[in-house]
Amino acid sequence: MRTRDPEAKRQALLDAALTEFAAHGISGARMDQVAKRAGCSAGLAYTYFKGKDELFDAVYEQIVRHTISEAPIDAEDLPGYAVRLYDANVANPEVMRLINWYRLERGEAALATPLALESTQHKVDAVRAAQTAGTVSDRFRAEDLVALVQHTAMLWFVDDVAAQDRDCVRATIAEAVRRLVTP
Repeated sequence: MRTRDPEAKRQALLDAALTEFAAHGISGARMDQVAKRAGCSAGLAYTYFKGKDELFDAVYEQIVRHTISEAPIDAEDLPGYAVRLYDANVANPEVMRLINWYRLERGEAALATPLALESTQHKVDAVRAAQTAGTVSDRFRAEDLVALVQHTAMLWFVDDVAAQDRDCVRATIAEAVRRLVTP
């Protein structure tokens, strides 16, 4: 007899939705395709999520949680943080595509979910503390420095990452961020 595992099925739907949303965006994704990828019926998918928007929000929230745990900020090593973000982007290209769809379809402000805002505030506070301690440059506001570091890590993702020398890209990211943050 098969055992039901609602959490495993929910996770299968989230994983399938990441793939579907990354490929087609919110507008183009279809719940029946998400369900098919997850190995269940569309009706069961609607049991877990009221609709596409709720499912998309759940996928985005999972991405934020994963990024927080996989690439935590270290204000004393912002070049290393930027390289970890780059590596996470390379390892998870679907995530970057989904975030780009999110920006296109919902706008930049929509990315500011409560968890994302809390995470960003934590990063800003850590950088601000390092600036106060004199270990990180105060040429830029802490908020701007966090954005600069994060976007530097994402720059190379828009190009053909596979065709690049990743060690060279990592070194470039680290050096660029080092120059931004050195007092």
